[in-house]
Amino acid sequence: MIRESELIAQFTYLERQVLLTWIEEGVIAPHRDEEGYLFDQVDESRVALAYDLHYRMGLDHPSLPVILSLIDQLHDARHHLRALTSAVAEQPEAIRQDITNRVTGDPTSRN
Repeated sequence: MIRESELIAQFTYLERQVLLTWIEEGVIAPHRDEEGYLFDQVDESRVALAYDLHYRMGLDHPSLPVILSLIDQLHDARHHLRALTSAVAEQPEAIRQDITNRVTGDPTSRN
């Protein structure tokens, strides 16, 4: 984990007040102790993403929570799809084929 000053030093244009705004808006959710905020690797990655969206792509601050929420939802959907794909792969061939036929709309699939 790293401190707030170390995190800010990683980004050319990131200002402390901007980081604090992101924390207040829930864009970033770092740990906190008596000395201040602590950022883990997930927090660092999230700051890097918010930084790119804001400073490089020009998204305004009010848009960031919405965009990042959508990215989080997409990430969760991908995670669930991977789990479903894994569960289907463990099934016998006949069941896998039936699932494939149903998903692709094959009229020969069983109802």
